[in-house]
Amino acid sequence: MTPHSAVLLTVAYSAQFSYPLRVRELWLRLVSRGESLMSPAVFVSTLSALLDDGRLGYQDGMLFLSGRAADVGLRRNSEDRSDQKRTELHEVLRICSRIPWIVGVAVTGSIAMRQAREQDDLDFLIVTKRRRLWLSRGLLVLFSSVLGKYRSRTNQHTNGWCFNMWLEESQLELPTQKRSIYTAFEVLQAEWIYDISLIQRHFLLSNSWVERVIPRLFAASLAQSGVRATPVGMFIFGIFDPILDLGNFLAYVMQRWHMHSVMTRELVESAAAHFHPRDTQGSIAARWRSIVRSIV
Repeated sequence: MTPHSAVLLTVAYSAQFSYPLRVRELWLRLVSRGESLMSPAVFVSTLSALLDDGRLGYQDGMLFLSGRAADVGLRRNSEDRSDQKRTELHEVLRICSRIPWIVGVAVTGSIAMRQAREQDDLDFLIVTKRRRLWLSRGLLVLFSSVLGKYRSRTNQHTNGWCFNMWLEESQLELPTQKRSIYTAFEVLQAEWIYDISLIQRHFLLSNSWVERVIPRLFAASLAQSGVRATPVGMFIFGIFDPILDLGNFLAYVMQRWHMHSVMTRELVESAAAHFHPRDTQGSIAARWRSIVRSIV
């Protein structure tokens, strides 16, 4: 991949979200196919050439494809909306920290990137202790439902809480069919707001395939993943583990039965659950190809 191609492909990927990139953001997010990393000198000269020939524009510190200067204002508006929605994160964190088996919580999707639309929910990745996923999910769904914030198929209100990915700490590697440039960005853009056992670092290392796709952002994320939260006091002792193991299995069976009739593309297993009914990565790849064709 040539330097020009790498820069344009990266800017084009973000363009589908009306998300122009600052120079450092572009530098970190440069997509790769496993080739040698671009040097800073080549990067600067490539930007200069693309700006000179009009394929890139620059405004208010942001780079965008030619003809998309309006995206600068759209990004700023999205950031303002995201900040408003993020005021509820402390409530989610308060609930999660009181469920003793939850060891990691990350904000994902548009809110993590501060590019929310008016109707977007707060999306979360939840990591639990081994054999405690379905007990944790049951409690979290119950608490958020009582507050009127749980986002489900039958509850279509906006500004809800969508717990759409669940992983046990022993199974952090994403399945092969989930691996794509879209998923790579999602992995690296996740904002960890609760991390008891260095879960963010383990999550990144378990998904090291991302490094081949976005190497610099992977390295930067890994370097920042060493901060650990203060562990909460655990009040469940080992003597109760067999009972809790059985309870978790029964919770899995019951919840799986409850959602069986409405499941489409969801991946639901005993130690991992991906509640993504739409082919988001497919639609994003199609939009990306369309934008790339328009600039070639």
